[in-house]
Amino acid sequence: MPPRIFRDILVVDRSALACNMYQLLFSSQSRYRVLFAEEYESLFKRSKRLRPDLMIVNSNALARNAELKFPAPAILIVSKDRVDLREQAAGRKDLVLIEKPFYPYDLISVANRLILSAVEKAKERNRRAEARAGKRAPAGKAGRKRKHG
Repeated sequence: MPPRIFRDILVVDRSALACNMYQLLFSSQSRYRVLFAEEYESLFKRSKRLRPDLMIVNSNALARNAELKFPAPAILIVSKDRVDLREQAAGRKDLVLIEKPFYPYDLISVANRLILSAVEKAKERNRRAEARAGKRAPAGKAGRKRKHG
């Protein structure tokens, strides 16, 4: 049996109660490792190697008019009064806004969809890199036979 691949989810939230909820939601699926942080600004200055597969960020952990720059696909949990974040997030495909209050299972389905799309993009990048290196034919062209005669 191949080793299980865990996906890292980084939760940035100041509330201990919310962190408990995220831990219960995602650890019960036995596919995710859940990491926690209380604030966002110095998070990536402390650890350059921190590269989660998904980020869940509470809008309360972000300063007003903060730049939305995430190293991974992100779910931003926003309150109704954070119009500045809604304007910045408009049109971004790697960022999904979920408004408070939300259903926990909606959060799980969005998280699964974002992680799956990130995995598919990584696989496609690897296929293209291998095709450029000449190791493998591009997808869709392998398996075609030429007619002789």
